[in-house]
Amino acid sequence: MTDPSQLLPLLEAFPKTRVAVIGDLMLDRYIWGQACRISQEAPVPVVQVRRETQVPGGAANVVRNATCLLGQVSAFGTIGTDRHGDTLLQLLTEAGADVSRVLRTENRPTTIKTRVLAGNQQVVRIDREETDPLPAAITARLLEAVYAALDGDAPPGAIIFEDYAKGLLSKEIMQQIVDDTRPRGIFCALDPHPGNPFKVKGLKLMTPNRAEAFGLAGVYYKPTVLPLENDEALLEVGRRLQHDWEVELLLVTMGGDGMALFMADAPPVHIPTRAREVFDVSGAGDTVTASFVLSLLAGATPVQAAELANYAAGIVVAKVGTKPILMEELVQHLRELL
Repeated sequence: MTDPSQLLPLLEAFPKTRVAVIGDLMLDRYIWGQACRISQEAPVPVVQVRRETQVPGGAANVVRNATCLLGQVSAFGTIGTDRHGDTLLQLLTEAGADVSRVLRTENRPTTIKTRVLAGNQQVVRIDREETDPLPAAITARLLEAVYAALDGDAPPGAIIFEDYAKGLLSKEIMQQIVDDTRPRGIFCALDPHPGNPFKVKGLKLMTPNRAEAFGLAGVYYKPTVLPLENDEALLEVGRRLQHDWEVELLLVTMGGDGMALFMADAPPVHIPTRAREVFDVSGAGDTVTASFVLSLLAGATPVQAAELANYAAGIVVAKVGTKPILMEELVQHLRELL
């Protein structure tokens, strides 16, 4: 494990990093209340609503995590011309993100995930979304916006693809961007969805959770076995993904069992979990992706980047709801470990 005193200086370089996030932008809505009784109409709790909140979700949560870590972040994706799209743009703007290249579409509503919570327990989630592939005309506009940023005065150092299987990303789009950015010294990372085994070649980083990794590899899921060198199922999945996707770094998150980092030129490394309390894992994967990419841009080694991402995720899962990691929280936590 890297001494926290060696990780803290890396955070000082985060404000100089520039990242583009391309993916399925969403709005997460939370209805908070208390379960007062069981309904007479059906065997379900009756939730007395106390308050409602709205936060960026999906790819938008990766944008918010990266901005809260002081990175310079541009968002790319589509939202509707509805009021929920207005809200999402406002939230991202307030977080400090550049939303000037987010496309608004009349026939494709903003993706919304509404969660009803009784106390800290999620009762139900209601999704409103459109998952058909983007029309060709909108895809062309999206690529035009991306290349305008790449050709601008301050291009990103990294691109994060956030795939939630809502129809925005395709293998062709991602492969084109990966192939065109590598000669420019820009690396690409993917937070994949198991329903879309795109097998894009040349990625710097992939960040699936354990179940997603098994799904992407086409292997029947098996639970974690520690130490990592004894987890033959995961080691085989890691080897298969590295070979099939030709990815340089593969970071598999495993919840309470930590993370497994697979590298092209070194043996796999297990990073034990740093979470002190776990209340809600919603959005923790977004925190991992954002913090890992910013760490690499700041000059961290892959292992250091994984450790910083692990610390960041450990802070986020102690919060209820989709919450970002704040730079001051991460700095304070690392200083407490000195």
